[in-house]
Amino acid sequence: MTGWLGGHASEASLLAVRSGLAEPLAELRAQTRHECPGRTAAILDARIGQMITGQGGLEPFGELTDAEQAVVAVAEQFLLDAHGVDDALMERLTASYTPAETIAIMFQLAFADGFTKLRRVMGLPSDHQGGDD
Repeated sequence: MTGWLGGHASEASLLAVRSGLAEPLAELRAQTRHECPGRTAAILDARIGQMITGQGGLEPFGELTDAEQAVVAVAEQFLLDAHGVDDALMERLTASYTPAETIAIMFQLAFADGFTKLRRVMGLPSDHQGGDD
């Protein structure tokens, strides 16, 4: 997809237009990513990027644990239809993660989904570092 901005913008330059939002948003994204247990933030970024852009994927992570598979299942359903994230999916997630970890995972999911879609719509390059611009 060619961006309507002509390919001359970056996510940072777009956020700079709204300078009051850029710094607190970057801090929140970094903190959310940091609070995710293990490699869940990177797994979310990879799977969401693959679903939205068709690039990347989970192969570099090797075999996922049952807990990581639950994260992927929630992410996939969230992207397809957030209304389908039901009690059974959340039970799979909360069986392996504390409430604080679950909240961090869900925040990371929302950020990764939103910013991947933003980059796609704006025609910006993919963020392979997981959103910590």
